[in-house]
Amino acid sequence: MIRIAPLLALVALPLAISQLAGRAEARIRAVFVGASEFDEASLQRFALPGAARDAQRMADALAAYELDPADRRLLTGRAATADAIRAALDDLARRSTSGDRAIIFLSGHGTQAPTSTDDGLEPDGLDEWFLAADAGRWNRVTQSLPGAIKDDEIGQHVRAMRAAGVDVWVLIDSCTGGGLLRGTQATPKSLAGSLLGIGEIAPSRGAADTSGFVDAGLAGGGRLVMFAAAGPGQVAWDDGDGGRFTKALASALEERPASFAALAAKGGAAIPWTTGELSAPLLFDGRSPDLIELAQGLPPLPFDTQLSIDDRGACKNRGRVTGRLPIEAGRTVALDHCDHVRVDFGEPDAPLRLEAWYRDAGGSYSGLAPPAGLSLLPGRWANVGFTFVTRDPVSGRPLPAGEEQLILIARDVAGTATAGTILRFRGR
Repeated sequence: MIRIAPLLALVALPLAISQLAGRAEARIRAVFVGASEFDEASLQRFALPGAARDAQRMADALAAYELDPADRRLLTGRAATADAIRAALDDLARRSTSGDRAIIFLSGHGTQAPTSTDDGLEPDGLDEWFLAADAGRWNRVTQSLPGAIKDDEIGQHVRAMRAAGVDVWVLIDSCTGGGLLRGTQATPKSLAGSLLGIGEIAPSRGAADTSGFVDAGLAGGGRLVMFAAAGPGQVAWDDGDGGRFTKALASALEERPASFAALAAKGGAAIPWTTGELSAPLLFDGRSPDLIELAQGLPPLPFDTQLSIDDRGACKNRGRVTGRLPIEAGRTVALDHCDHVRVDFGEPDAPLRLEAWYRDAGGSYSGLAPPAGLSLLPGRWANVGFTFVTRDPVSGRPLPAGEEQLILIARDVAGTATAGTILRFRGR
């Protein structure tokens, strides 16, 4: 089992792949939130009218995908309170059953605050918070932010739906931390912690975190894809009429791309952060491709590939470094809990795009490369990485044991799969 981030040897989520084709009677249900106003007087000057337009824009864009008005909940302005958002997510989870598809869209301000416990899902020591219309000041006694939704809470809803066999698509048009920036006509969609009474929010453990708002959404048979306008600690922008991320996404949806990966690629730089089973057909309408079967039917990668193991990932340092190891055909690499694995790729003879997918022992897939693949060029090396875990970072329960695979698929400039390699791992 791994925790990964695209291009970074950090943390994200293992994402399950369902082998069941979508049922004819499967329904699409959605919650659209645009937290565009604040009740708190000191926060009213940070209103984001564009957030309400974002929620409506996405609801309109997805109406063309057989999303019945009765199966959508739209919360904007003063109606987008924390309790209303929680109730909408509760209802979404309660009404969705195996084979259904759920969409969660959030647009508004985000911030970060220190975790109250040693949370293995937050290697930087910071939780992400989405600010609802009734957001207030930080409560130092309870270590909570009134009127805001914490990443773990959203993750728990995602986890419950996936456990029931529901496919989930999460979209976040919000900053997930960082201060207010100047020198631009656009508005950053974040509030500095000092404005909310949070105080010092410097990372407590010195590691980066890119898991975003779906922390704790680890388990379940349903597939999961997440798009975000910014990773934790990064900035998303609103030009007054809405977020750049949402506008690009709504426009790309009009072309009805075949997969989530194709949708992200059409959005380009405006959709900078994605994770999950991006190879799945858009809105999970059908079976996902068998990536292992595809890789097994291809010749091996035409360039050098090496891996190294150390403890620089999401878990606490233990001071162990093994150095680089050659990739041996058929060999299964034994790993300890919290090992960080880095895979380096040599120079190809011609430009290639490399897909990198990790399949854990429970059958979950995670994408380690960008939606269009990792760019490999003559004269330049590249790499991917992940942190291997054998137990759930939240509950401590053991994760499924067995062989796990890193599936590497090279495609030429025309998109044709030309080579593939499968690396195998197992917990000690």
